[in-house]
Amino acid sequence: MKSIWIVILLGLKDLLKPKILALLLLPFVGSFLIWGAITFFAWDWITGFGLQVYQFPIIQKFVELISPYASFSENPLVFVITAIFLILIIFPAALVTALFITSLVLVPVLVSELKKSDFPTLIKKSTSLFTGTGTSIAYSIKYFASWIASLPLWIFVPGGALVIPFLLISWFNSRLLTWEILTEIADSADIKLFVEAHSKSLFILGLITAPLYYVPVVNFIAPVITSSIFTRFCLERFSKSQEHQNQKAT
Repeated sequence: MKSIWIVILLGLKDLLKPKILALLLLPFVGSFLIWGAITFFAWDWITGFGLQVYQFPIIQKFVELISPYASFSENPLVFVITAIFLILIIFPAALVTALFITSLVLVPVLVSELKKSDFPTLIKKSTSLFTGTGTSIAYSIKYFASWIASLPLWIFVPGGALVIPFLLISWFNSRLLTWEILTEIADSADIKLFVEAHSKSLFILGLITAPLYYVPVVNFIAPVITSSIFTRFCLERFSKSQEHQNQKAT
């Protein structure tokens, strides 16, 4: 069985497949267009929401604290509204949207290409079309709720603003992508067993790939890179487990 680092290198190599290169920027562009349009048409509502939030003493105190260290080119209220909207809604929602586009459009292409070239024995089992999507929506809701619920810790826990989002995206990648990838070749029972057996390795892979979302320019294609690495890992491990099961059966 290949080491996790070999799998990562192979996953990066898989990005060079012509069909994958053709879709490389699709998740970023799609997410940008969707949330850019939402922001444009909902700006009046956003401003009203920001005005209400600004009434909280803790927000006003926060503005007072950072005022000596930040020069506001506009009214501090505009800065607060924009910052709150970006942190609370746009960033997690855009990330979820980009990963959804990746899982719905790119993952099937990745799995199909790798099955042809490296895993021809893997055959898609009968699985409901909505199995992976339903699970992905559930994980997305958990991720978004955890993001919002953890915001106080960002302020009161030293380094929380860096560590907590990092851990959340690591967990989210390890769950969302694994389900979407394996839905292409396995049923729900097999996927649950796989996740339980490889939960530690999947989370470590999530930790390794999470920094991609923080690197300028690279973060535009981070969902695609992450998906490629996870697809290679999941197919590699699932294929090996299937071989072991077949050997036991014979």
